[in-house]
Amino acid sequence: MAEEKPLYQDEQLKIDYFERAPEEHLLYIRDLHEKKGEEMSYVIPRGILSELATTSRGGIERKIAAFNDMILFALQKERIGIDGLHVALCQAYAEEERRIRDSIEGGHSIF
Repeated sequence: MAEEKPLYQDEQLKIDYFERAPEEHLLYIRDLHEKKGEEMSYVIPRGILSELATTSRGGIERKIAAFNDMILFALQKERIGIDGLHVALCQAYAEEERRIRDSIEGGHSIF
């Protein structure tokens, strides 16, 4: 099976499976200001992607701070709004759900 695209990707954010633990995810934040092109990665623990994607707009920042407040620091440094990250998380979760549905219907693994 051909390698699939990340669950979500734009110019500064990418969300994909963590290869060493596919039930977890990695959030990549690309530095476009100081170290142009360098990416920092942050683990999104098992089950947190769905929780963040279904969290109301007002609660997302608190939940991210609870598992890794360095993400909030990186967002601020790169001038990425919390709403932008929330949209990325929602789209990544929707893509993951689509892949799961397709794998069940097609009988193949998503990993």
